[in-house]
Order: sequence, then C-alpha cells, then structure tokens
Amino acid sequence: MTAVTDVSPGPEPAPPKRGLRHRLRDTPLRLRLVIAAALAVLLALAGVLSVGLYEVRRELRSSVDSQLRTAATAADRGIVALPSLNGTTLQPRAPEAGQIAAYVQLINSTGDKSTADNSPALPIGAADKRVAAGPSGGELVEDVTASGTHLRMLTVGLGSNIALQVALPLTSVDHQVGHLRRVFLLVGLVGLLLAAAIVWFVAGAALRPVRRLTSAAEEIAATRDLTHRIAETRGDELGRLALSFDSMLAALQTSVGAQRQLVADASHELRTPLASLRTNVEVLHDLDKLPAQMREDVIAGIVAQLEELTALVADVVELARGDEPAVHLEDVSYERIVEHAVARARRHWPELRFILGSSPVMVRAVPARLDRAVNNLLDNAGKFSPARGQVDVALFPDGRLTVRDHGPGIPADALPHVFERFYRSDEARGLPGSGLGLAIVAQVADSHGGRVRLSNAVDGGAIAELWLPPLPTPAPIEVPVG
Repeated sequence: MTAVTDVSPGPEPAPPKRGLRHRLRDTPLRLRLVIAAALAVLLALAGVLSVGLYEVRRELRSSVDSQLRTAATAADRGIVALPSLNGTTLQPRAPEAGQIAAYVQLINSTGDKSTADNSPALPIGAADKRVAAGPSGGELVEDVTASGTHLRMLTVGLGSNIALQVALPLTSVDHQVGHLRRVFLLVGLVGLLLAAAIVWFVAGAALRPVRRLTSAAEEIAATRDLTHRIAETRGDELGRLALSFDSMLAALQTSVGAQRQLVADASHELRTPLASLRTNVEVLHDLDKLPAQMREDVIAGIVAQLEELTALVADVVELARGDEPAVHLEDVSYERIVEHAVARARRHWPELRFILGSSPVMVRAVPARLDRAVNNLLDNAGKFSPARGQVDVALFPDGRLTVRDHGPGIPADALPHVFERFYRSDEARGLPGSGLGLAIVAQVADSHGGRVRLSNAVDGGAIAELWLPPLPTPAPIEVPVG
C-alpha cells in the first residue's frame, strides 16, 4: 500500500507588520506636510495656551491670597479668650458686616482646634502644626477640601503655640479657570484646523510642479517619448528641479539619439566589408581550382578584410564607451604617453620622419584612452603625409599637443565635419580606416575636460591640436646649504 503525502500548500504567512515610520513614508507628501505642520501648530498652541492659563490661574489665586491675608487680619482682631477646664481657650468670632466671609479656625501645635460660628472644620496637617509651634508671623498657604468644598487656606502663627487658619472657597476661581480652559481649547482647535487647511492648500500649490514631474516621468516611462518637457517658469527650488529634469531629458535624448545613430552608422559601415568578406569566403569552395597567385590574393584579401573589421569593431566599441567614470582617472605623464605613441608610429610608418619636441606635463586622465587619442592623431597624420614626408609633434607645458603633417591639407567643406562619426572626405575614401579615429579623439578630449581642433597650416598640411588641462607643478623643495 502506497502512502500518500499531502503536498498542498499551507496557509500563506501573514505579511510583516509595518511600523509607524514605514507607514508615514508611504503616506502622500502633501498629507505628511499637513501632519507635520499640524503637530507644530498643536505644540505651539499648547505651549502658549498652557502658559496663558497658568498665568490667569496664578493671578486669580494671588488675588485670593490677598483676600485671605485681609481676612486673617480682621479675624485676628476678633479673637476672644473663653474659660475652660484647662485654663484659657481661644475662640474666634465669625466676620462682621463688611468683612470678607472667610472660614476661620484656631489650632495649636497638638492639633486641637476651635472653629468660628457657621464655619466648617478646616483640615489640620503636619505643616499647619509646625506653623502653630513656630514663632509669631509664620504662615502657610495651601489648597484644601472641607465638606466637599475646594478651599484656599492660610495658616498664620500667632505665637504661644497658637495658629490662625483662614480659608476662602475657590469655586469662583475654579469656574473661571474651567471656562477659560474650554475657550482656549476651542480657540486651539479652530487654530489647528485653520492651520491645517492653509498648509493643505499651500502644499498643494507648492507641490504642483512635483506632480507635473511625476506625471511627465510616468508618461515618458510608458511612451519612451524623450521629447516631453516640463517647461516650468518659477524660480524657486522646484522650478530649478523642473529645469534640471528638462536638461536631463535633453541630454538623455541626445545620448539615445547618438547611440541609435552609432548603431545605424556601424551597421552601414559593416555591411560593405562583410559582403566583400562573404564573397571571398565563398570563393574558398573552389580554392583548388584557382591558380596559385589567385589563391594567395583571395587569402590575403580575407586577412585584410578581417583586420579591417577588427579595427572597425574596436573603434565602435571605443566610441560606445562614452565618458569614463571619474574613478578611472589618474595622474599620468602626458609626455611619456606621447613619446610611446610616437615610437609606435615610427614603427608603423617607417618611411616617414616623426620629429618630437615635448615638455614635462602631468594631466588627469584615463591612460588607455589618452594613448588611443594620441595614436589616432599620429595615424591620421601618417595617412595624409606624402612618401618620405615629415610629421612634427610638439607637447607644450600648458597641456597642448600639436601634430602637423605636410600633406595636401583638409578641404574647406570637410573641416566642419572631420570629428563626426564615420565621416570620410572624398580624398580619404581610398585610404584605410573607418572614419572614427578623429571622433574618438573628440570624445576623449570632451570627457577629460579638454578640446581638440583641426586646421590647415598656412604653408600646407594640416595641424591637429589636442589640449588637456595640466595639473599644477609642485614647487621645488629648497635644501638649505651648509
């Protein structure tokens, strides 16, 4: 009997709980601004209203304290001595007409008390007993409750182990403070709602460019249309953000257009050598039937076409690299790169004379790319130089490299196009090359913060100039003598 295993999926695990911080981060920015502003206004109102309510309560209680002292003075004058079993007992009288209607009570340090007529018994605490036991004039003001009534009570030492207690109800004060608290709460709530409404509308107006940016980005992502622009005219930070977004779109559109053009041009340029190579390869089927000289010509043609394709692909790859990241830049010796490039050119063009004059120059560059640019300039000069001609190479301390040939020069109508990709003048179509050499030089110069220029010399030939910003030369260290 075969056991059956239940492989049905169990219940899906509950999604992890998200904290308040993560939930706020997913809240719309406009709502977050309103919440932040409301909290700030709430804290400010709470602080201001609390201070105001405290000051009002303090002033009202101060007024009650003044009344207590007045009532205590009047009650002190109305105290009389009554006989008792233990000697003399002090009995306060109730206030007379015109006096403050206060509750009056006499106490001693042991807690005995004598209460005026129609006055409730006032509570006696340890602090009140200490006032009674102390010297005359000592006092204590405190809040107490007697018979369910909230009172403000003053205890004054009279000497002889006796203290007078006078109390006034705080009902009126509590009522006024409670009323003010309700008014303040209402004012605070209205102010909070008003502030939230103002911030809501202000944030909406301020974030309108952000919404336009978001809509534009979503539209571009959906349609791949890089011609869309924001065209924001405001001059604040959001306006500058929109302007930067438009600049980024323009640069991206240019880059994508250049890539598409590069692919199209490369495809066009590769078509001819590939077709020729295919023709020669097809001839290999009948290679045994061909004369020896023709077989050698076919094989030599295939090798030459493969070298041409290799060089073309290398140039396309070099051009497609674009700007090197800044991390690849390093301090390099410009004159050493020029010297090595001239040495290679002399081996490649043995029938030409390369005259070099250089000065020590340090630049910030990608060594391999700078070497490729210098080599392309020398190769371009070699192609257009006459047999047994001369190429003059000079590197100046300001970072300027000049390469001059003594060939026919550049036609005037071709000068504006010499740095374009795959451009070849009519005079250059019969020469080897892909038309990418000078384009690579221009790209290297631009990515290194330099410039390149090609012009005709007055006495014949062409002059190419590649300038890169030189690094400052460190000051020589002075060694003290003696």
